[in-house]
Amino acid sequence: MILKNSKFKYSKAREAILDAILSGNLEQDSNLPSEKTLCSQLGVSRITLRAALHELEEAGIIIKRNGRPSRIDQAALQKMRAPLRRIAWVGTSRFGRTNPIYFEIFRSFSEGAALRNVKIDYISLTLEAMAENFFRRQNEYDGLVLGEVTPKSRHYLPLFTHENRICVDCPRPGIPHCVKTDSNLGGQLAARALIESGHRRPVFLGFSDSIRTYEPFGERLRGFKETLERAGISLAPKNILLLSSVKEEDHFPEFLKKNLPILKKADSLFAVSDTLAVSAMTELQKMGFSIPGDISLIGFDGMILSRFVSPVLTTIRQPVEEIGKKALEIILNPAESESYPTVIQIPPVLLPGDSIRNRIQEDKQL
Repeated sequence: MILKNSKFKYSKAREAILDAILSGNLEQDSNLPSEKTLCSQLGVSRITLRAALHELEEAGIIIKRNGRPSRIDQAALQKMRAPLRRIAWVGTSRFGRTNPIYFEIFRSFSEGAALRNVKIDYISLTLEAMAENFFRRQNEYDGLVLGEVTPKSRHYLPLFTHENRICVDCPRPGIPHCVKTDSNLGGQLAARALIESGHRRPVFLGFSDSIRTYEPFGERLRGFKETLERAGISLAPKNILLLSSVKEEDHFPEFLKKNLPILKKADSLFAVSDTLAVSAMTELQKMGFSIPGDISLIGFDGMILSRFVSPVLTTIRQPVEEIGKKALEIILNPAESESYPTVIQIPPVLLPGDSIRNRIQEDKQL
């Protein structure tokens, strides 16, 4: 069976048939299954199917024949070499300073788009002139996806007037839909991992709003702290270590040394991102800490770099593939966008490593 047996409206039926063609499940010069077979496979009525086939015919993708299955020929496939739709992925951060999670989501989004013959333009609004030109021409695209929007560029948000627009990672005012990680749940998972391995003196490492205005960081801290409290563990304010200036970030080793008395009393550290966790791991090891012997360490993001440090970092993996796929689904089906929630949160998962010491298991062995 070429197509999955699930219920579609005509636009989804059209996309399913198109996906089958683009993925190579239908060879050149082959026929589509009969209307009866397609109706059964897609779970749609004949009227709905014919509406989908009519759109594909209008686009020059199939050739309908009276009393016989529709046909895909070489000429139709030649037409498909040109993109059927164009989507703009828009961000406002400078290259080299972009949160790497946006690149991971973009990768998933663009891979899915390529399979559907959708062209993606990556547009970085780093100059006012660029922004002015883009906003004047935004409706040339079939849809817009907002990636990272820096605090200095939030004045652009009201200018995104394209009817088919969504954002990823952080909800934005005026943008109808956002697909993101459930960061609060991620904080909960980090706390549970430490609690279940016998840790009772955790430290949180992150950024203050004065240096990183990024909503997910606060969500991660709340999920972490509330889960600890439900387990009877208090995260004292002094144990929430926040980098609060560019100077402290640039002199990170000195920041850790300043907080050395707190770190020596802690048995675990939850860093708000993998990059911060890896930096902390490197500097703590230089100071003579054994990880996880002296202090356990857990990060957040599931970035590739977490697999190439020693010990391998335990981290909360963001569902970047799922976010990219869901964002693509919404942007390619604007007629059905009202059926989607305003914020779609996809749960992260714990990615085990070697940076957490299992104190409970060790106590049992004694």
